Amino acid sequence: MPAANEGSAVALVAGAALSGQRGVVALQNSGLGNVINPLTSLLMVNKIPILLLLSVRGHPDEPADEPQHTIMGANTKALLNQLSIECCDFDGTESGLDRALAQGDDTFHRSAPFALLFRRGQLSECSPDERQVNTVHYGVSVGQAIELIYQQLEPDTLVVSTTGYISRELLRVQDRPTNFYMQGSLGHCSAVAAGVALTSPTRTVLALDGDGGALMHMGILSTIGYAAPQNLIHVVLDNEGYVSTGGQFSTSRTTSLEAVASACGYRTATRCERAEHITTALRQCAWRSGPHFVVCKVNRLHPSQLARVTSRYSPLQNKTMFQRGIGICGNEIATTDKMGLVS
Repeated sequence: MPAANEGSAVALVAGAALSGQRGVVALQNSGLGNVINPLTSLLMVNKIPILLLLSVRGHPDEPADEPQHTIMGANTKALLNQLSIECCDFDGTESGLDRALAQGDDTFHRSAPFALLFRRGQLSECSPDERQVNTVHYGVSVGQAIELIYQQLEPDTLVVSTTGYISRELLRVQDRPTNFYMQGSLGHCSAVAAGVALTSPTRTVLALDGDGGALMHMGILSTIGYAAPQNLIHVVLDNEGYVSTGGQFSTSRTTSLEAVASACGYRTATRCERAEHITTALRQCAWRSGPHFVVCKVNRLHPSQLARVTSRYSPLQNKTMFQRGIGICGNEIATTDKMGLVS
């Protein structure tokens, strides 16, 4: 069962456990922070057992991962220990898996949560048929959609792009100093963009979001509708899945995100399925006050070699470049430079 975020997945499994079933939640350790509240205040207080299959990115014993995984990677086991959640590192063997599951079974009978930790290379990828990569048949790719969007934007537009392939495609198609590439924090792209829009009211601000991110923290749509930043354009590139983590389906195919945005107070909300729809929608955003919401249904096709943002910029470089694009300079970013910015 796909869940919009890790905390909701834990709560779903808690409900199943209350009905007498045994539940498993698969997640990456970057989402561990999203489950601390339901783990502690729901499962542990009520003694509801759960098995967490936890994929660990940024483990300190492994070669350097992307920077957004460094802090959580170094602290995953410490967080679990601090919460008194028993865990076990999978050793990559069938017998090791049997021992780990036996330990998990013991904690289940003690009505406690248990985490089984996987390292890089211990989980094999699904075959293309299983991932159903080609089942999303929309004619426009993410890169093509970004090109069409940028053709309708003013040159000084400020852009906040979500993590994963969307930021990588933006880097390939339109790398500009006024792009802030979010490396991590899935679900918070539109909130960051809204914060920029509310404090930079003379500049158009574009949130370049994905369906996974928009679904993860959908409540921000209500906040944006309430705050009503007139200079915000919120674009969701919807490929109906989580392509960068294996192609799992999201729930966007049964959700009218544009209807949700409209009900939350966005000034306009549009769904686009063809290139000409995207062009028309962005033109309309240019001459009307926002906030605007545009869902672009896209396919899952990407270039075979797609560079990561960190191959060109460190997170600090990107932040400082973006601040300079806004017009913040001098003493206001001197602290960043002292922290190791490479010019």
